[in-house]
Amino acid sequence: MSRTSFSARLTATLLATVLTFGAAGAAEWDGGKLKPLADGFPARPIVLLVVDEPGSPDSIYASQLAEAATALSPVPVVVEHRVDFTNFGTWEAIAWVNDQDGLGPEGYINLVNTLPGGVIDLLAVDIESATGVGFDDYNPILTSEHTPFILHQRADAPWGKTLDEFVAYAKEHPDTLRHVTGGPGGGQDAALRVWAKTLGFTVKDIIGGSTGERALAVAAGEGDFTVSPFDVFSTHYEAGRVVPLAGSGSDPLPEPFSDLPVAESFGVTNDPFGVIRGVATGSDVSEEHRDWLFALLSKAAESPDFIEKRGRVPGTSQALLDHEGVVTLARSAHDQVLPIFQELGIYWADKK
Repeated sequence: MSRTSFSARLTATLLATVLTFGAAGAAEWDGGKLKPLADGFPARPIVLLVVDEPGSPDSIYASQLAEAATALSPVPVVVEHRVDFTNFGTWEAIAWVNDQDGLGPEGYINLVNTLPGGVIDLLAVDIESATGVGFDDYNPILTSEHTPFILHQRADAPWGKTLDEFVAYAKEHPDTLRHVTGGPGGGQDAALRVWAKTLGFTVKDIIGGSTGERALAVAAGEGDFTVSPFDVFSTHYEAGRVVPLAGSGSDPLPEPFSDLPVAESFGVTNDPFGVIRGVATGSDVSEEHRDWLFALLSKAAESPDFIEKRGRVPGTSQALLDHEGVVTLARSAHDQVLPIFQELGIYWADKK
């Protein structure tokens, strides 16, 4: 798994992270184990909460991170799953964690989450009214990896196999190409809307299914195209069922797709999209406890075994950011997408 940044725009943030990486509060190590804090934290197992089913990408990540962290922790790090939240599960989970007296506010329950999709939720729906939490309640510990998005189409599409041919056909047949999407608010949907606006084409939305189900629908020819994380796309590409057209961000895509256009090459400046995966904690968790968790989880994310396992996920690279780095990234994505959602008429506050 590459040690490089997933985008040149994060160089300064990553540098700040490196400079502060060794100064995680009062955390101290003893014989390869992180010592508890003076206040006794942690005195019970630490939970990584997955807002998804066992076996999902977040679940696998959490299990591998928990295994690496347990080897370094004075208490076990365990994984729990919740599948009863809605599509805006990150924010519902934060609210739920905050309500777990004696556990959530102390830092014992932490949730795996991804950017920028979770932040874009805040633009599509009045999350704060629905859950009681908003951007200011987001308390990230770290991110550790990035996987780019891929715009891909069904293999038997009649217009050709390049982005230029796809866009030309879409312009000649407005609102015709079937875009399989999770609906406004998701990161993949937002990426397509930003790219389509930049390239000047329109599509017909077909809403439904999870990320994997949407990619499968395109592979089966039940939709014309979708946007998927690289690892989801690659399964269907290897089966010869889909064709990649473009990727997110500014960095070249992994081989053998390095010649494909990426968002920056077709006019999207500072494209924030992809799956940036990490862990957040409760809104009221103290800086001291959060720094201890960062020391533990960042060390786990840097362990050779964890790096080797995550390197098996197609397209994934390291993107280690601390609390401040994640907040900066999240705010940047929020502020960049907001005017586009306003122009498209899908910003929730403009509908009131």
